[in-house]
Amino acid sequence: MRILQIACGVIFFAVTLYYGYIMFSVANVANTVFGFKNDPLKGQATVHNARHGSGGSLKDGYVALTDFKNLDAGRVVNIVMPVSVKELLKETGAPADRDMIEVFISGQAPRIAEAECKLLVKTIASNCRVKLTKAKQFKDDPKFAEIRMQLEFVEKQVPGAFETEKPLNYQEVDADLVDSAGIYAEAWLNEFKNRRAKLYTTAARACDPLRRQHGNCSVTEINVLGRWEKREEFVVIRSNATLSYLWPERT
Repeated sequence: MRILQIACGVIFFAVTLYYGYIMFSVANVANTVFGFKNDPLKGQATVHNARHGSGGSLKDGYVALTDFKNLDAGRVVNIVMPVSVKELLKETGAPADRDMIEVFISGQAPRIAEAECKLLVKTIASNCRVKLTKAKQFKDDPKFAEIRMQLEFVEKQVPGAFETEKPLNYQEVDADLVDSAGIYAEAWLNEFKNRRAKLYTTAARACDPLRRQHGNCSVTEINVLGRWEKREEFVVIRSNATLSYLWPERT
């Protein structure tokens, strides 16, 4: 029975992750389909694997790496954050109108996302802004809700140098931030903020080995997914970062 429960939990989380990915991908459809972004290294270097397919649009990670000071470059943090409705009402002093709770939560989502931007600036970012938010109350557990947000940011750490004299290859690798941070994958709701801060700090250091090896690296995407466990009343945390870098072809 325990094995079955674990299997069901894994499947549920995979479905949640999939729909979370779809939600955040919508914001980038224009770039992916129509290729609106220009190549920051155009005329400076030949870069392979920087586009989707042959002649497709530029990959967001490549643009974020090579145009790293630009807040519009596509460097993002995607967050799924469970929250306590009671605590939100307490923080704001708003009346507990049951018919308007979900509207209230949606109205609070941008404020919570702005606070998350401040957390990013304390850890990994030099600048941050809210791109989108979405909120919903859990129907089977209305004392709690889920806020999804996407934040755009500029990384504090400079990526490094690009050897533009030679043809370059663009590469992305994923880093598991939960394992790298050495934190538990479960947390009480009031501990989740501190865990996220540790994840961002870990992400800020994740590029160090690649930067030493290739001379450049940048964190171009961070995902922090908190899944609310109703029965246990804790958050299951999954988090990863996309690390992007360029390496010169050997001749």
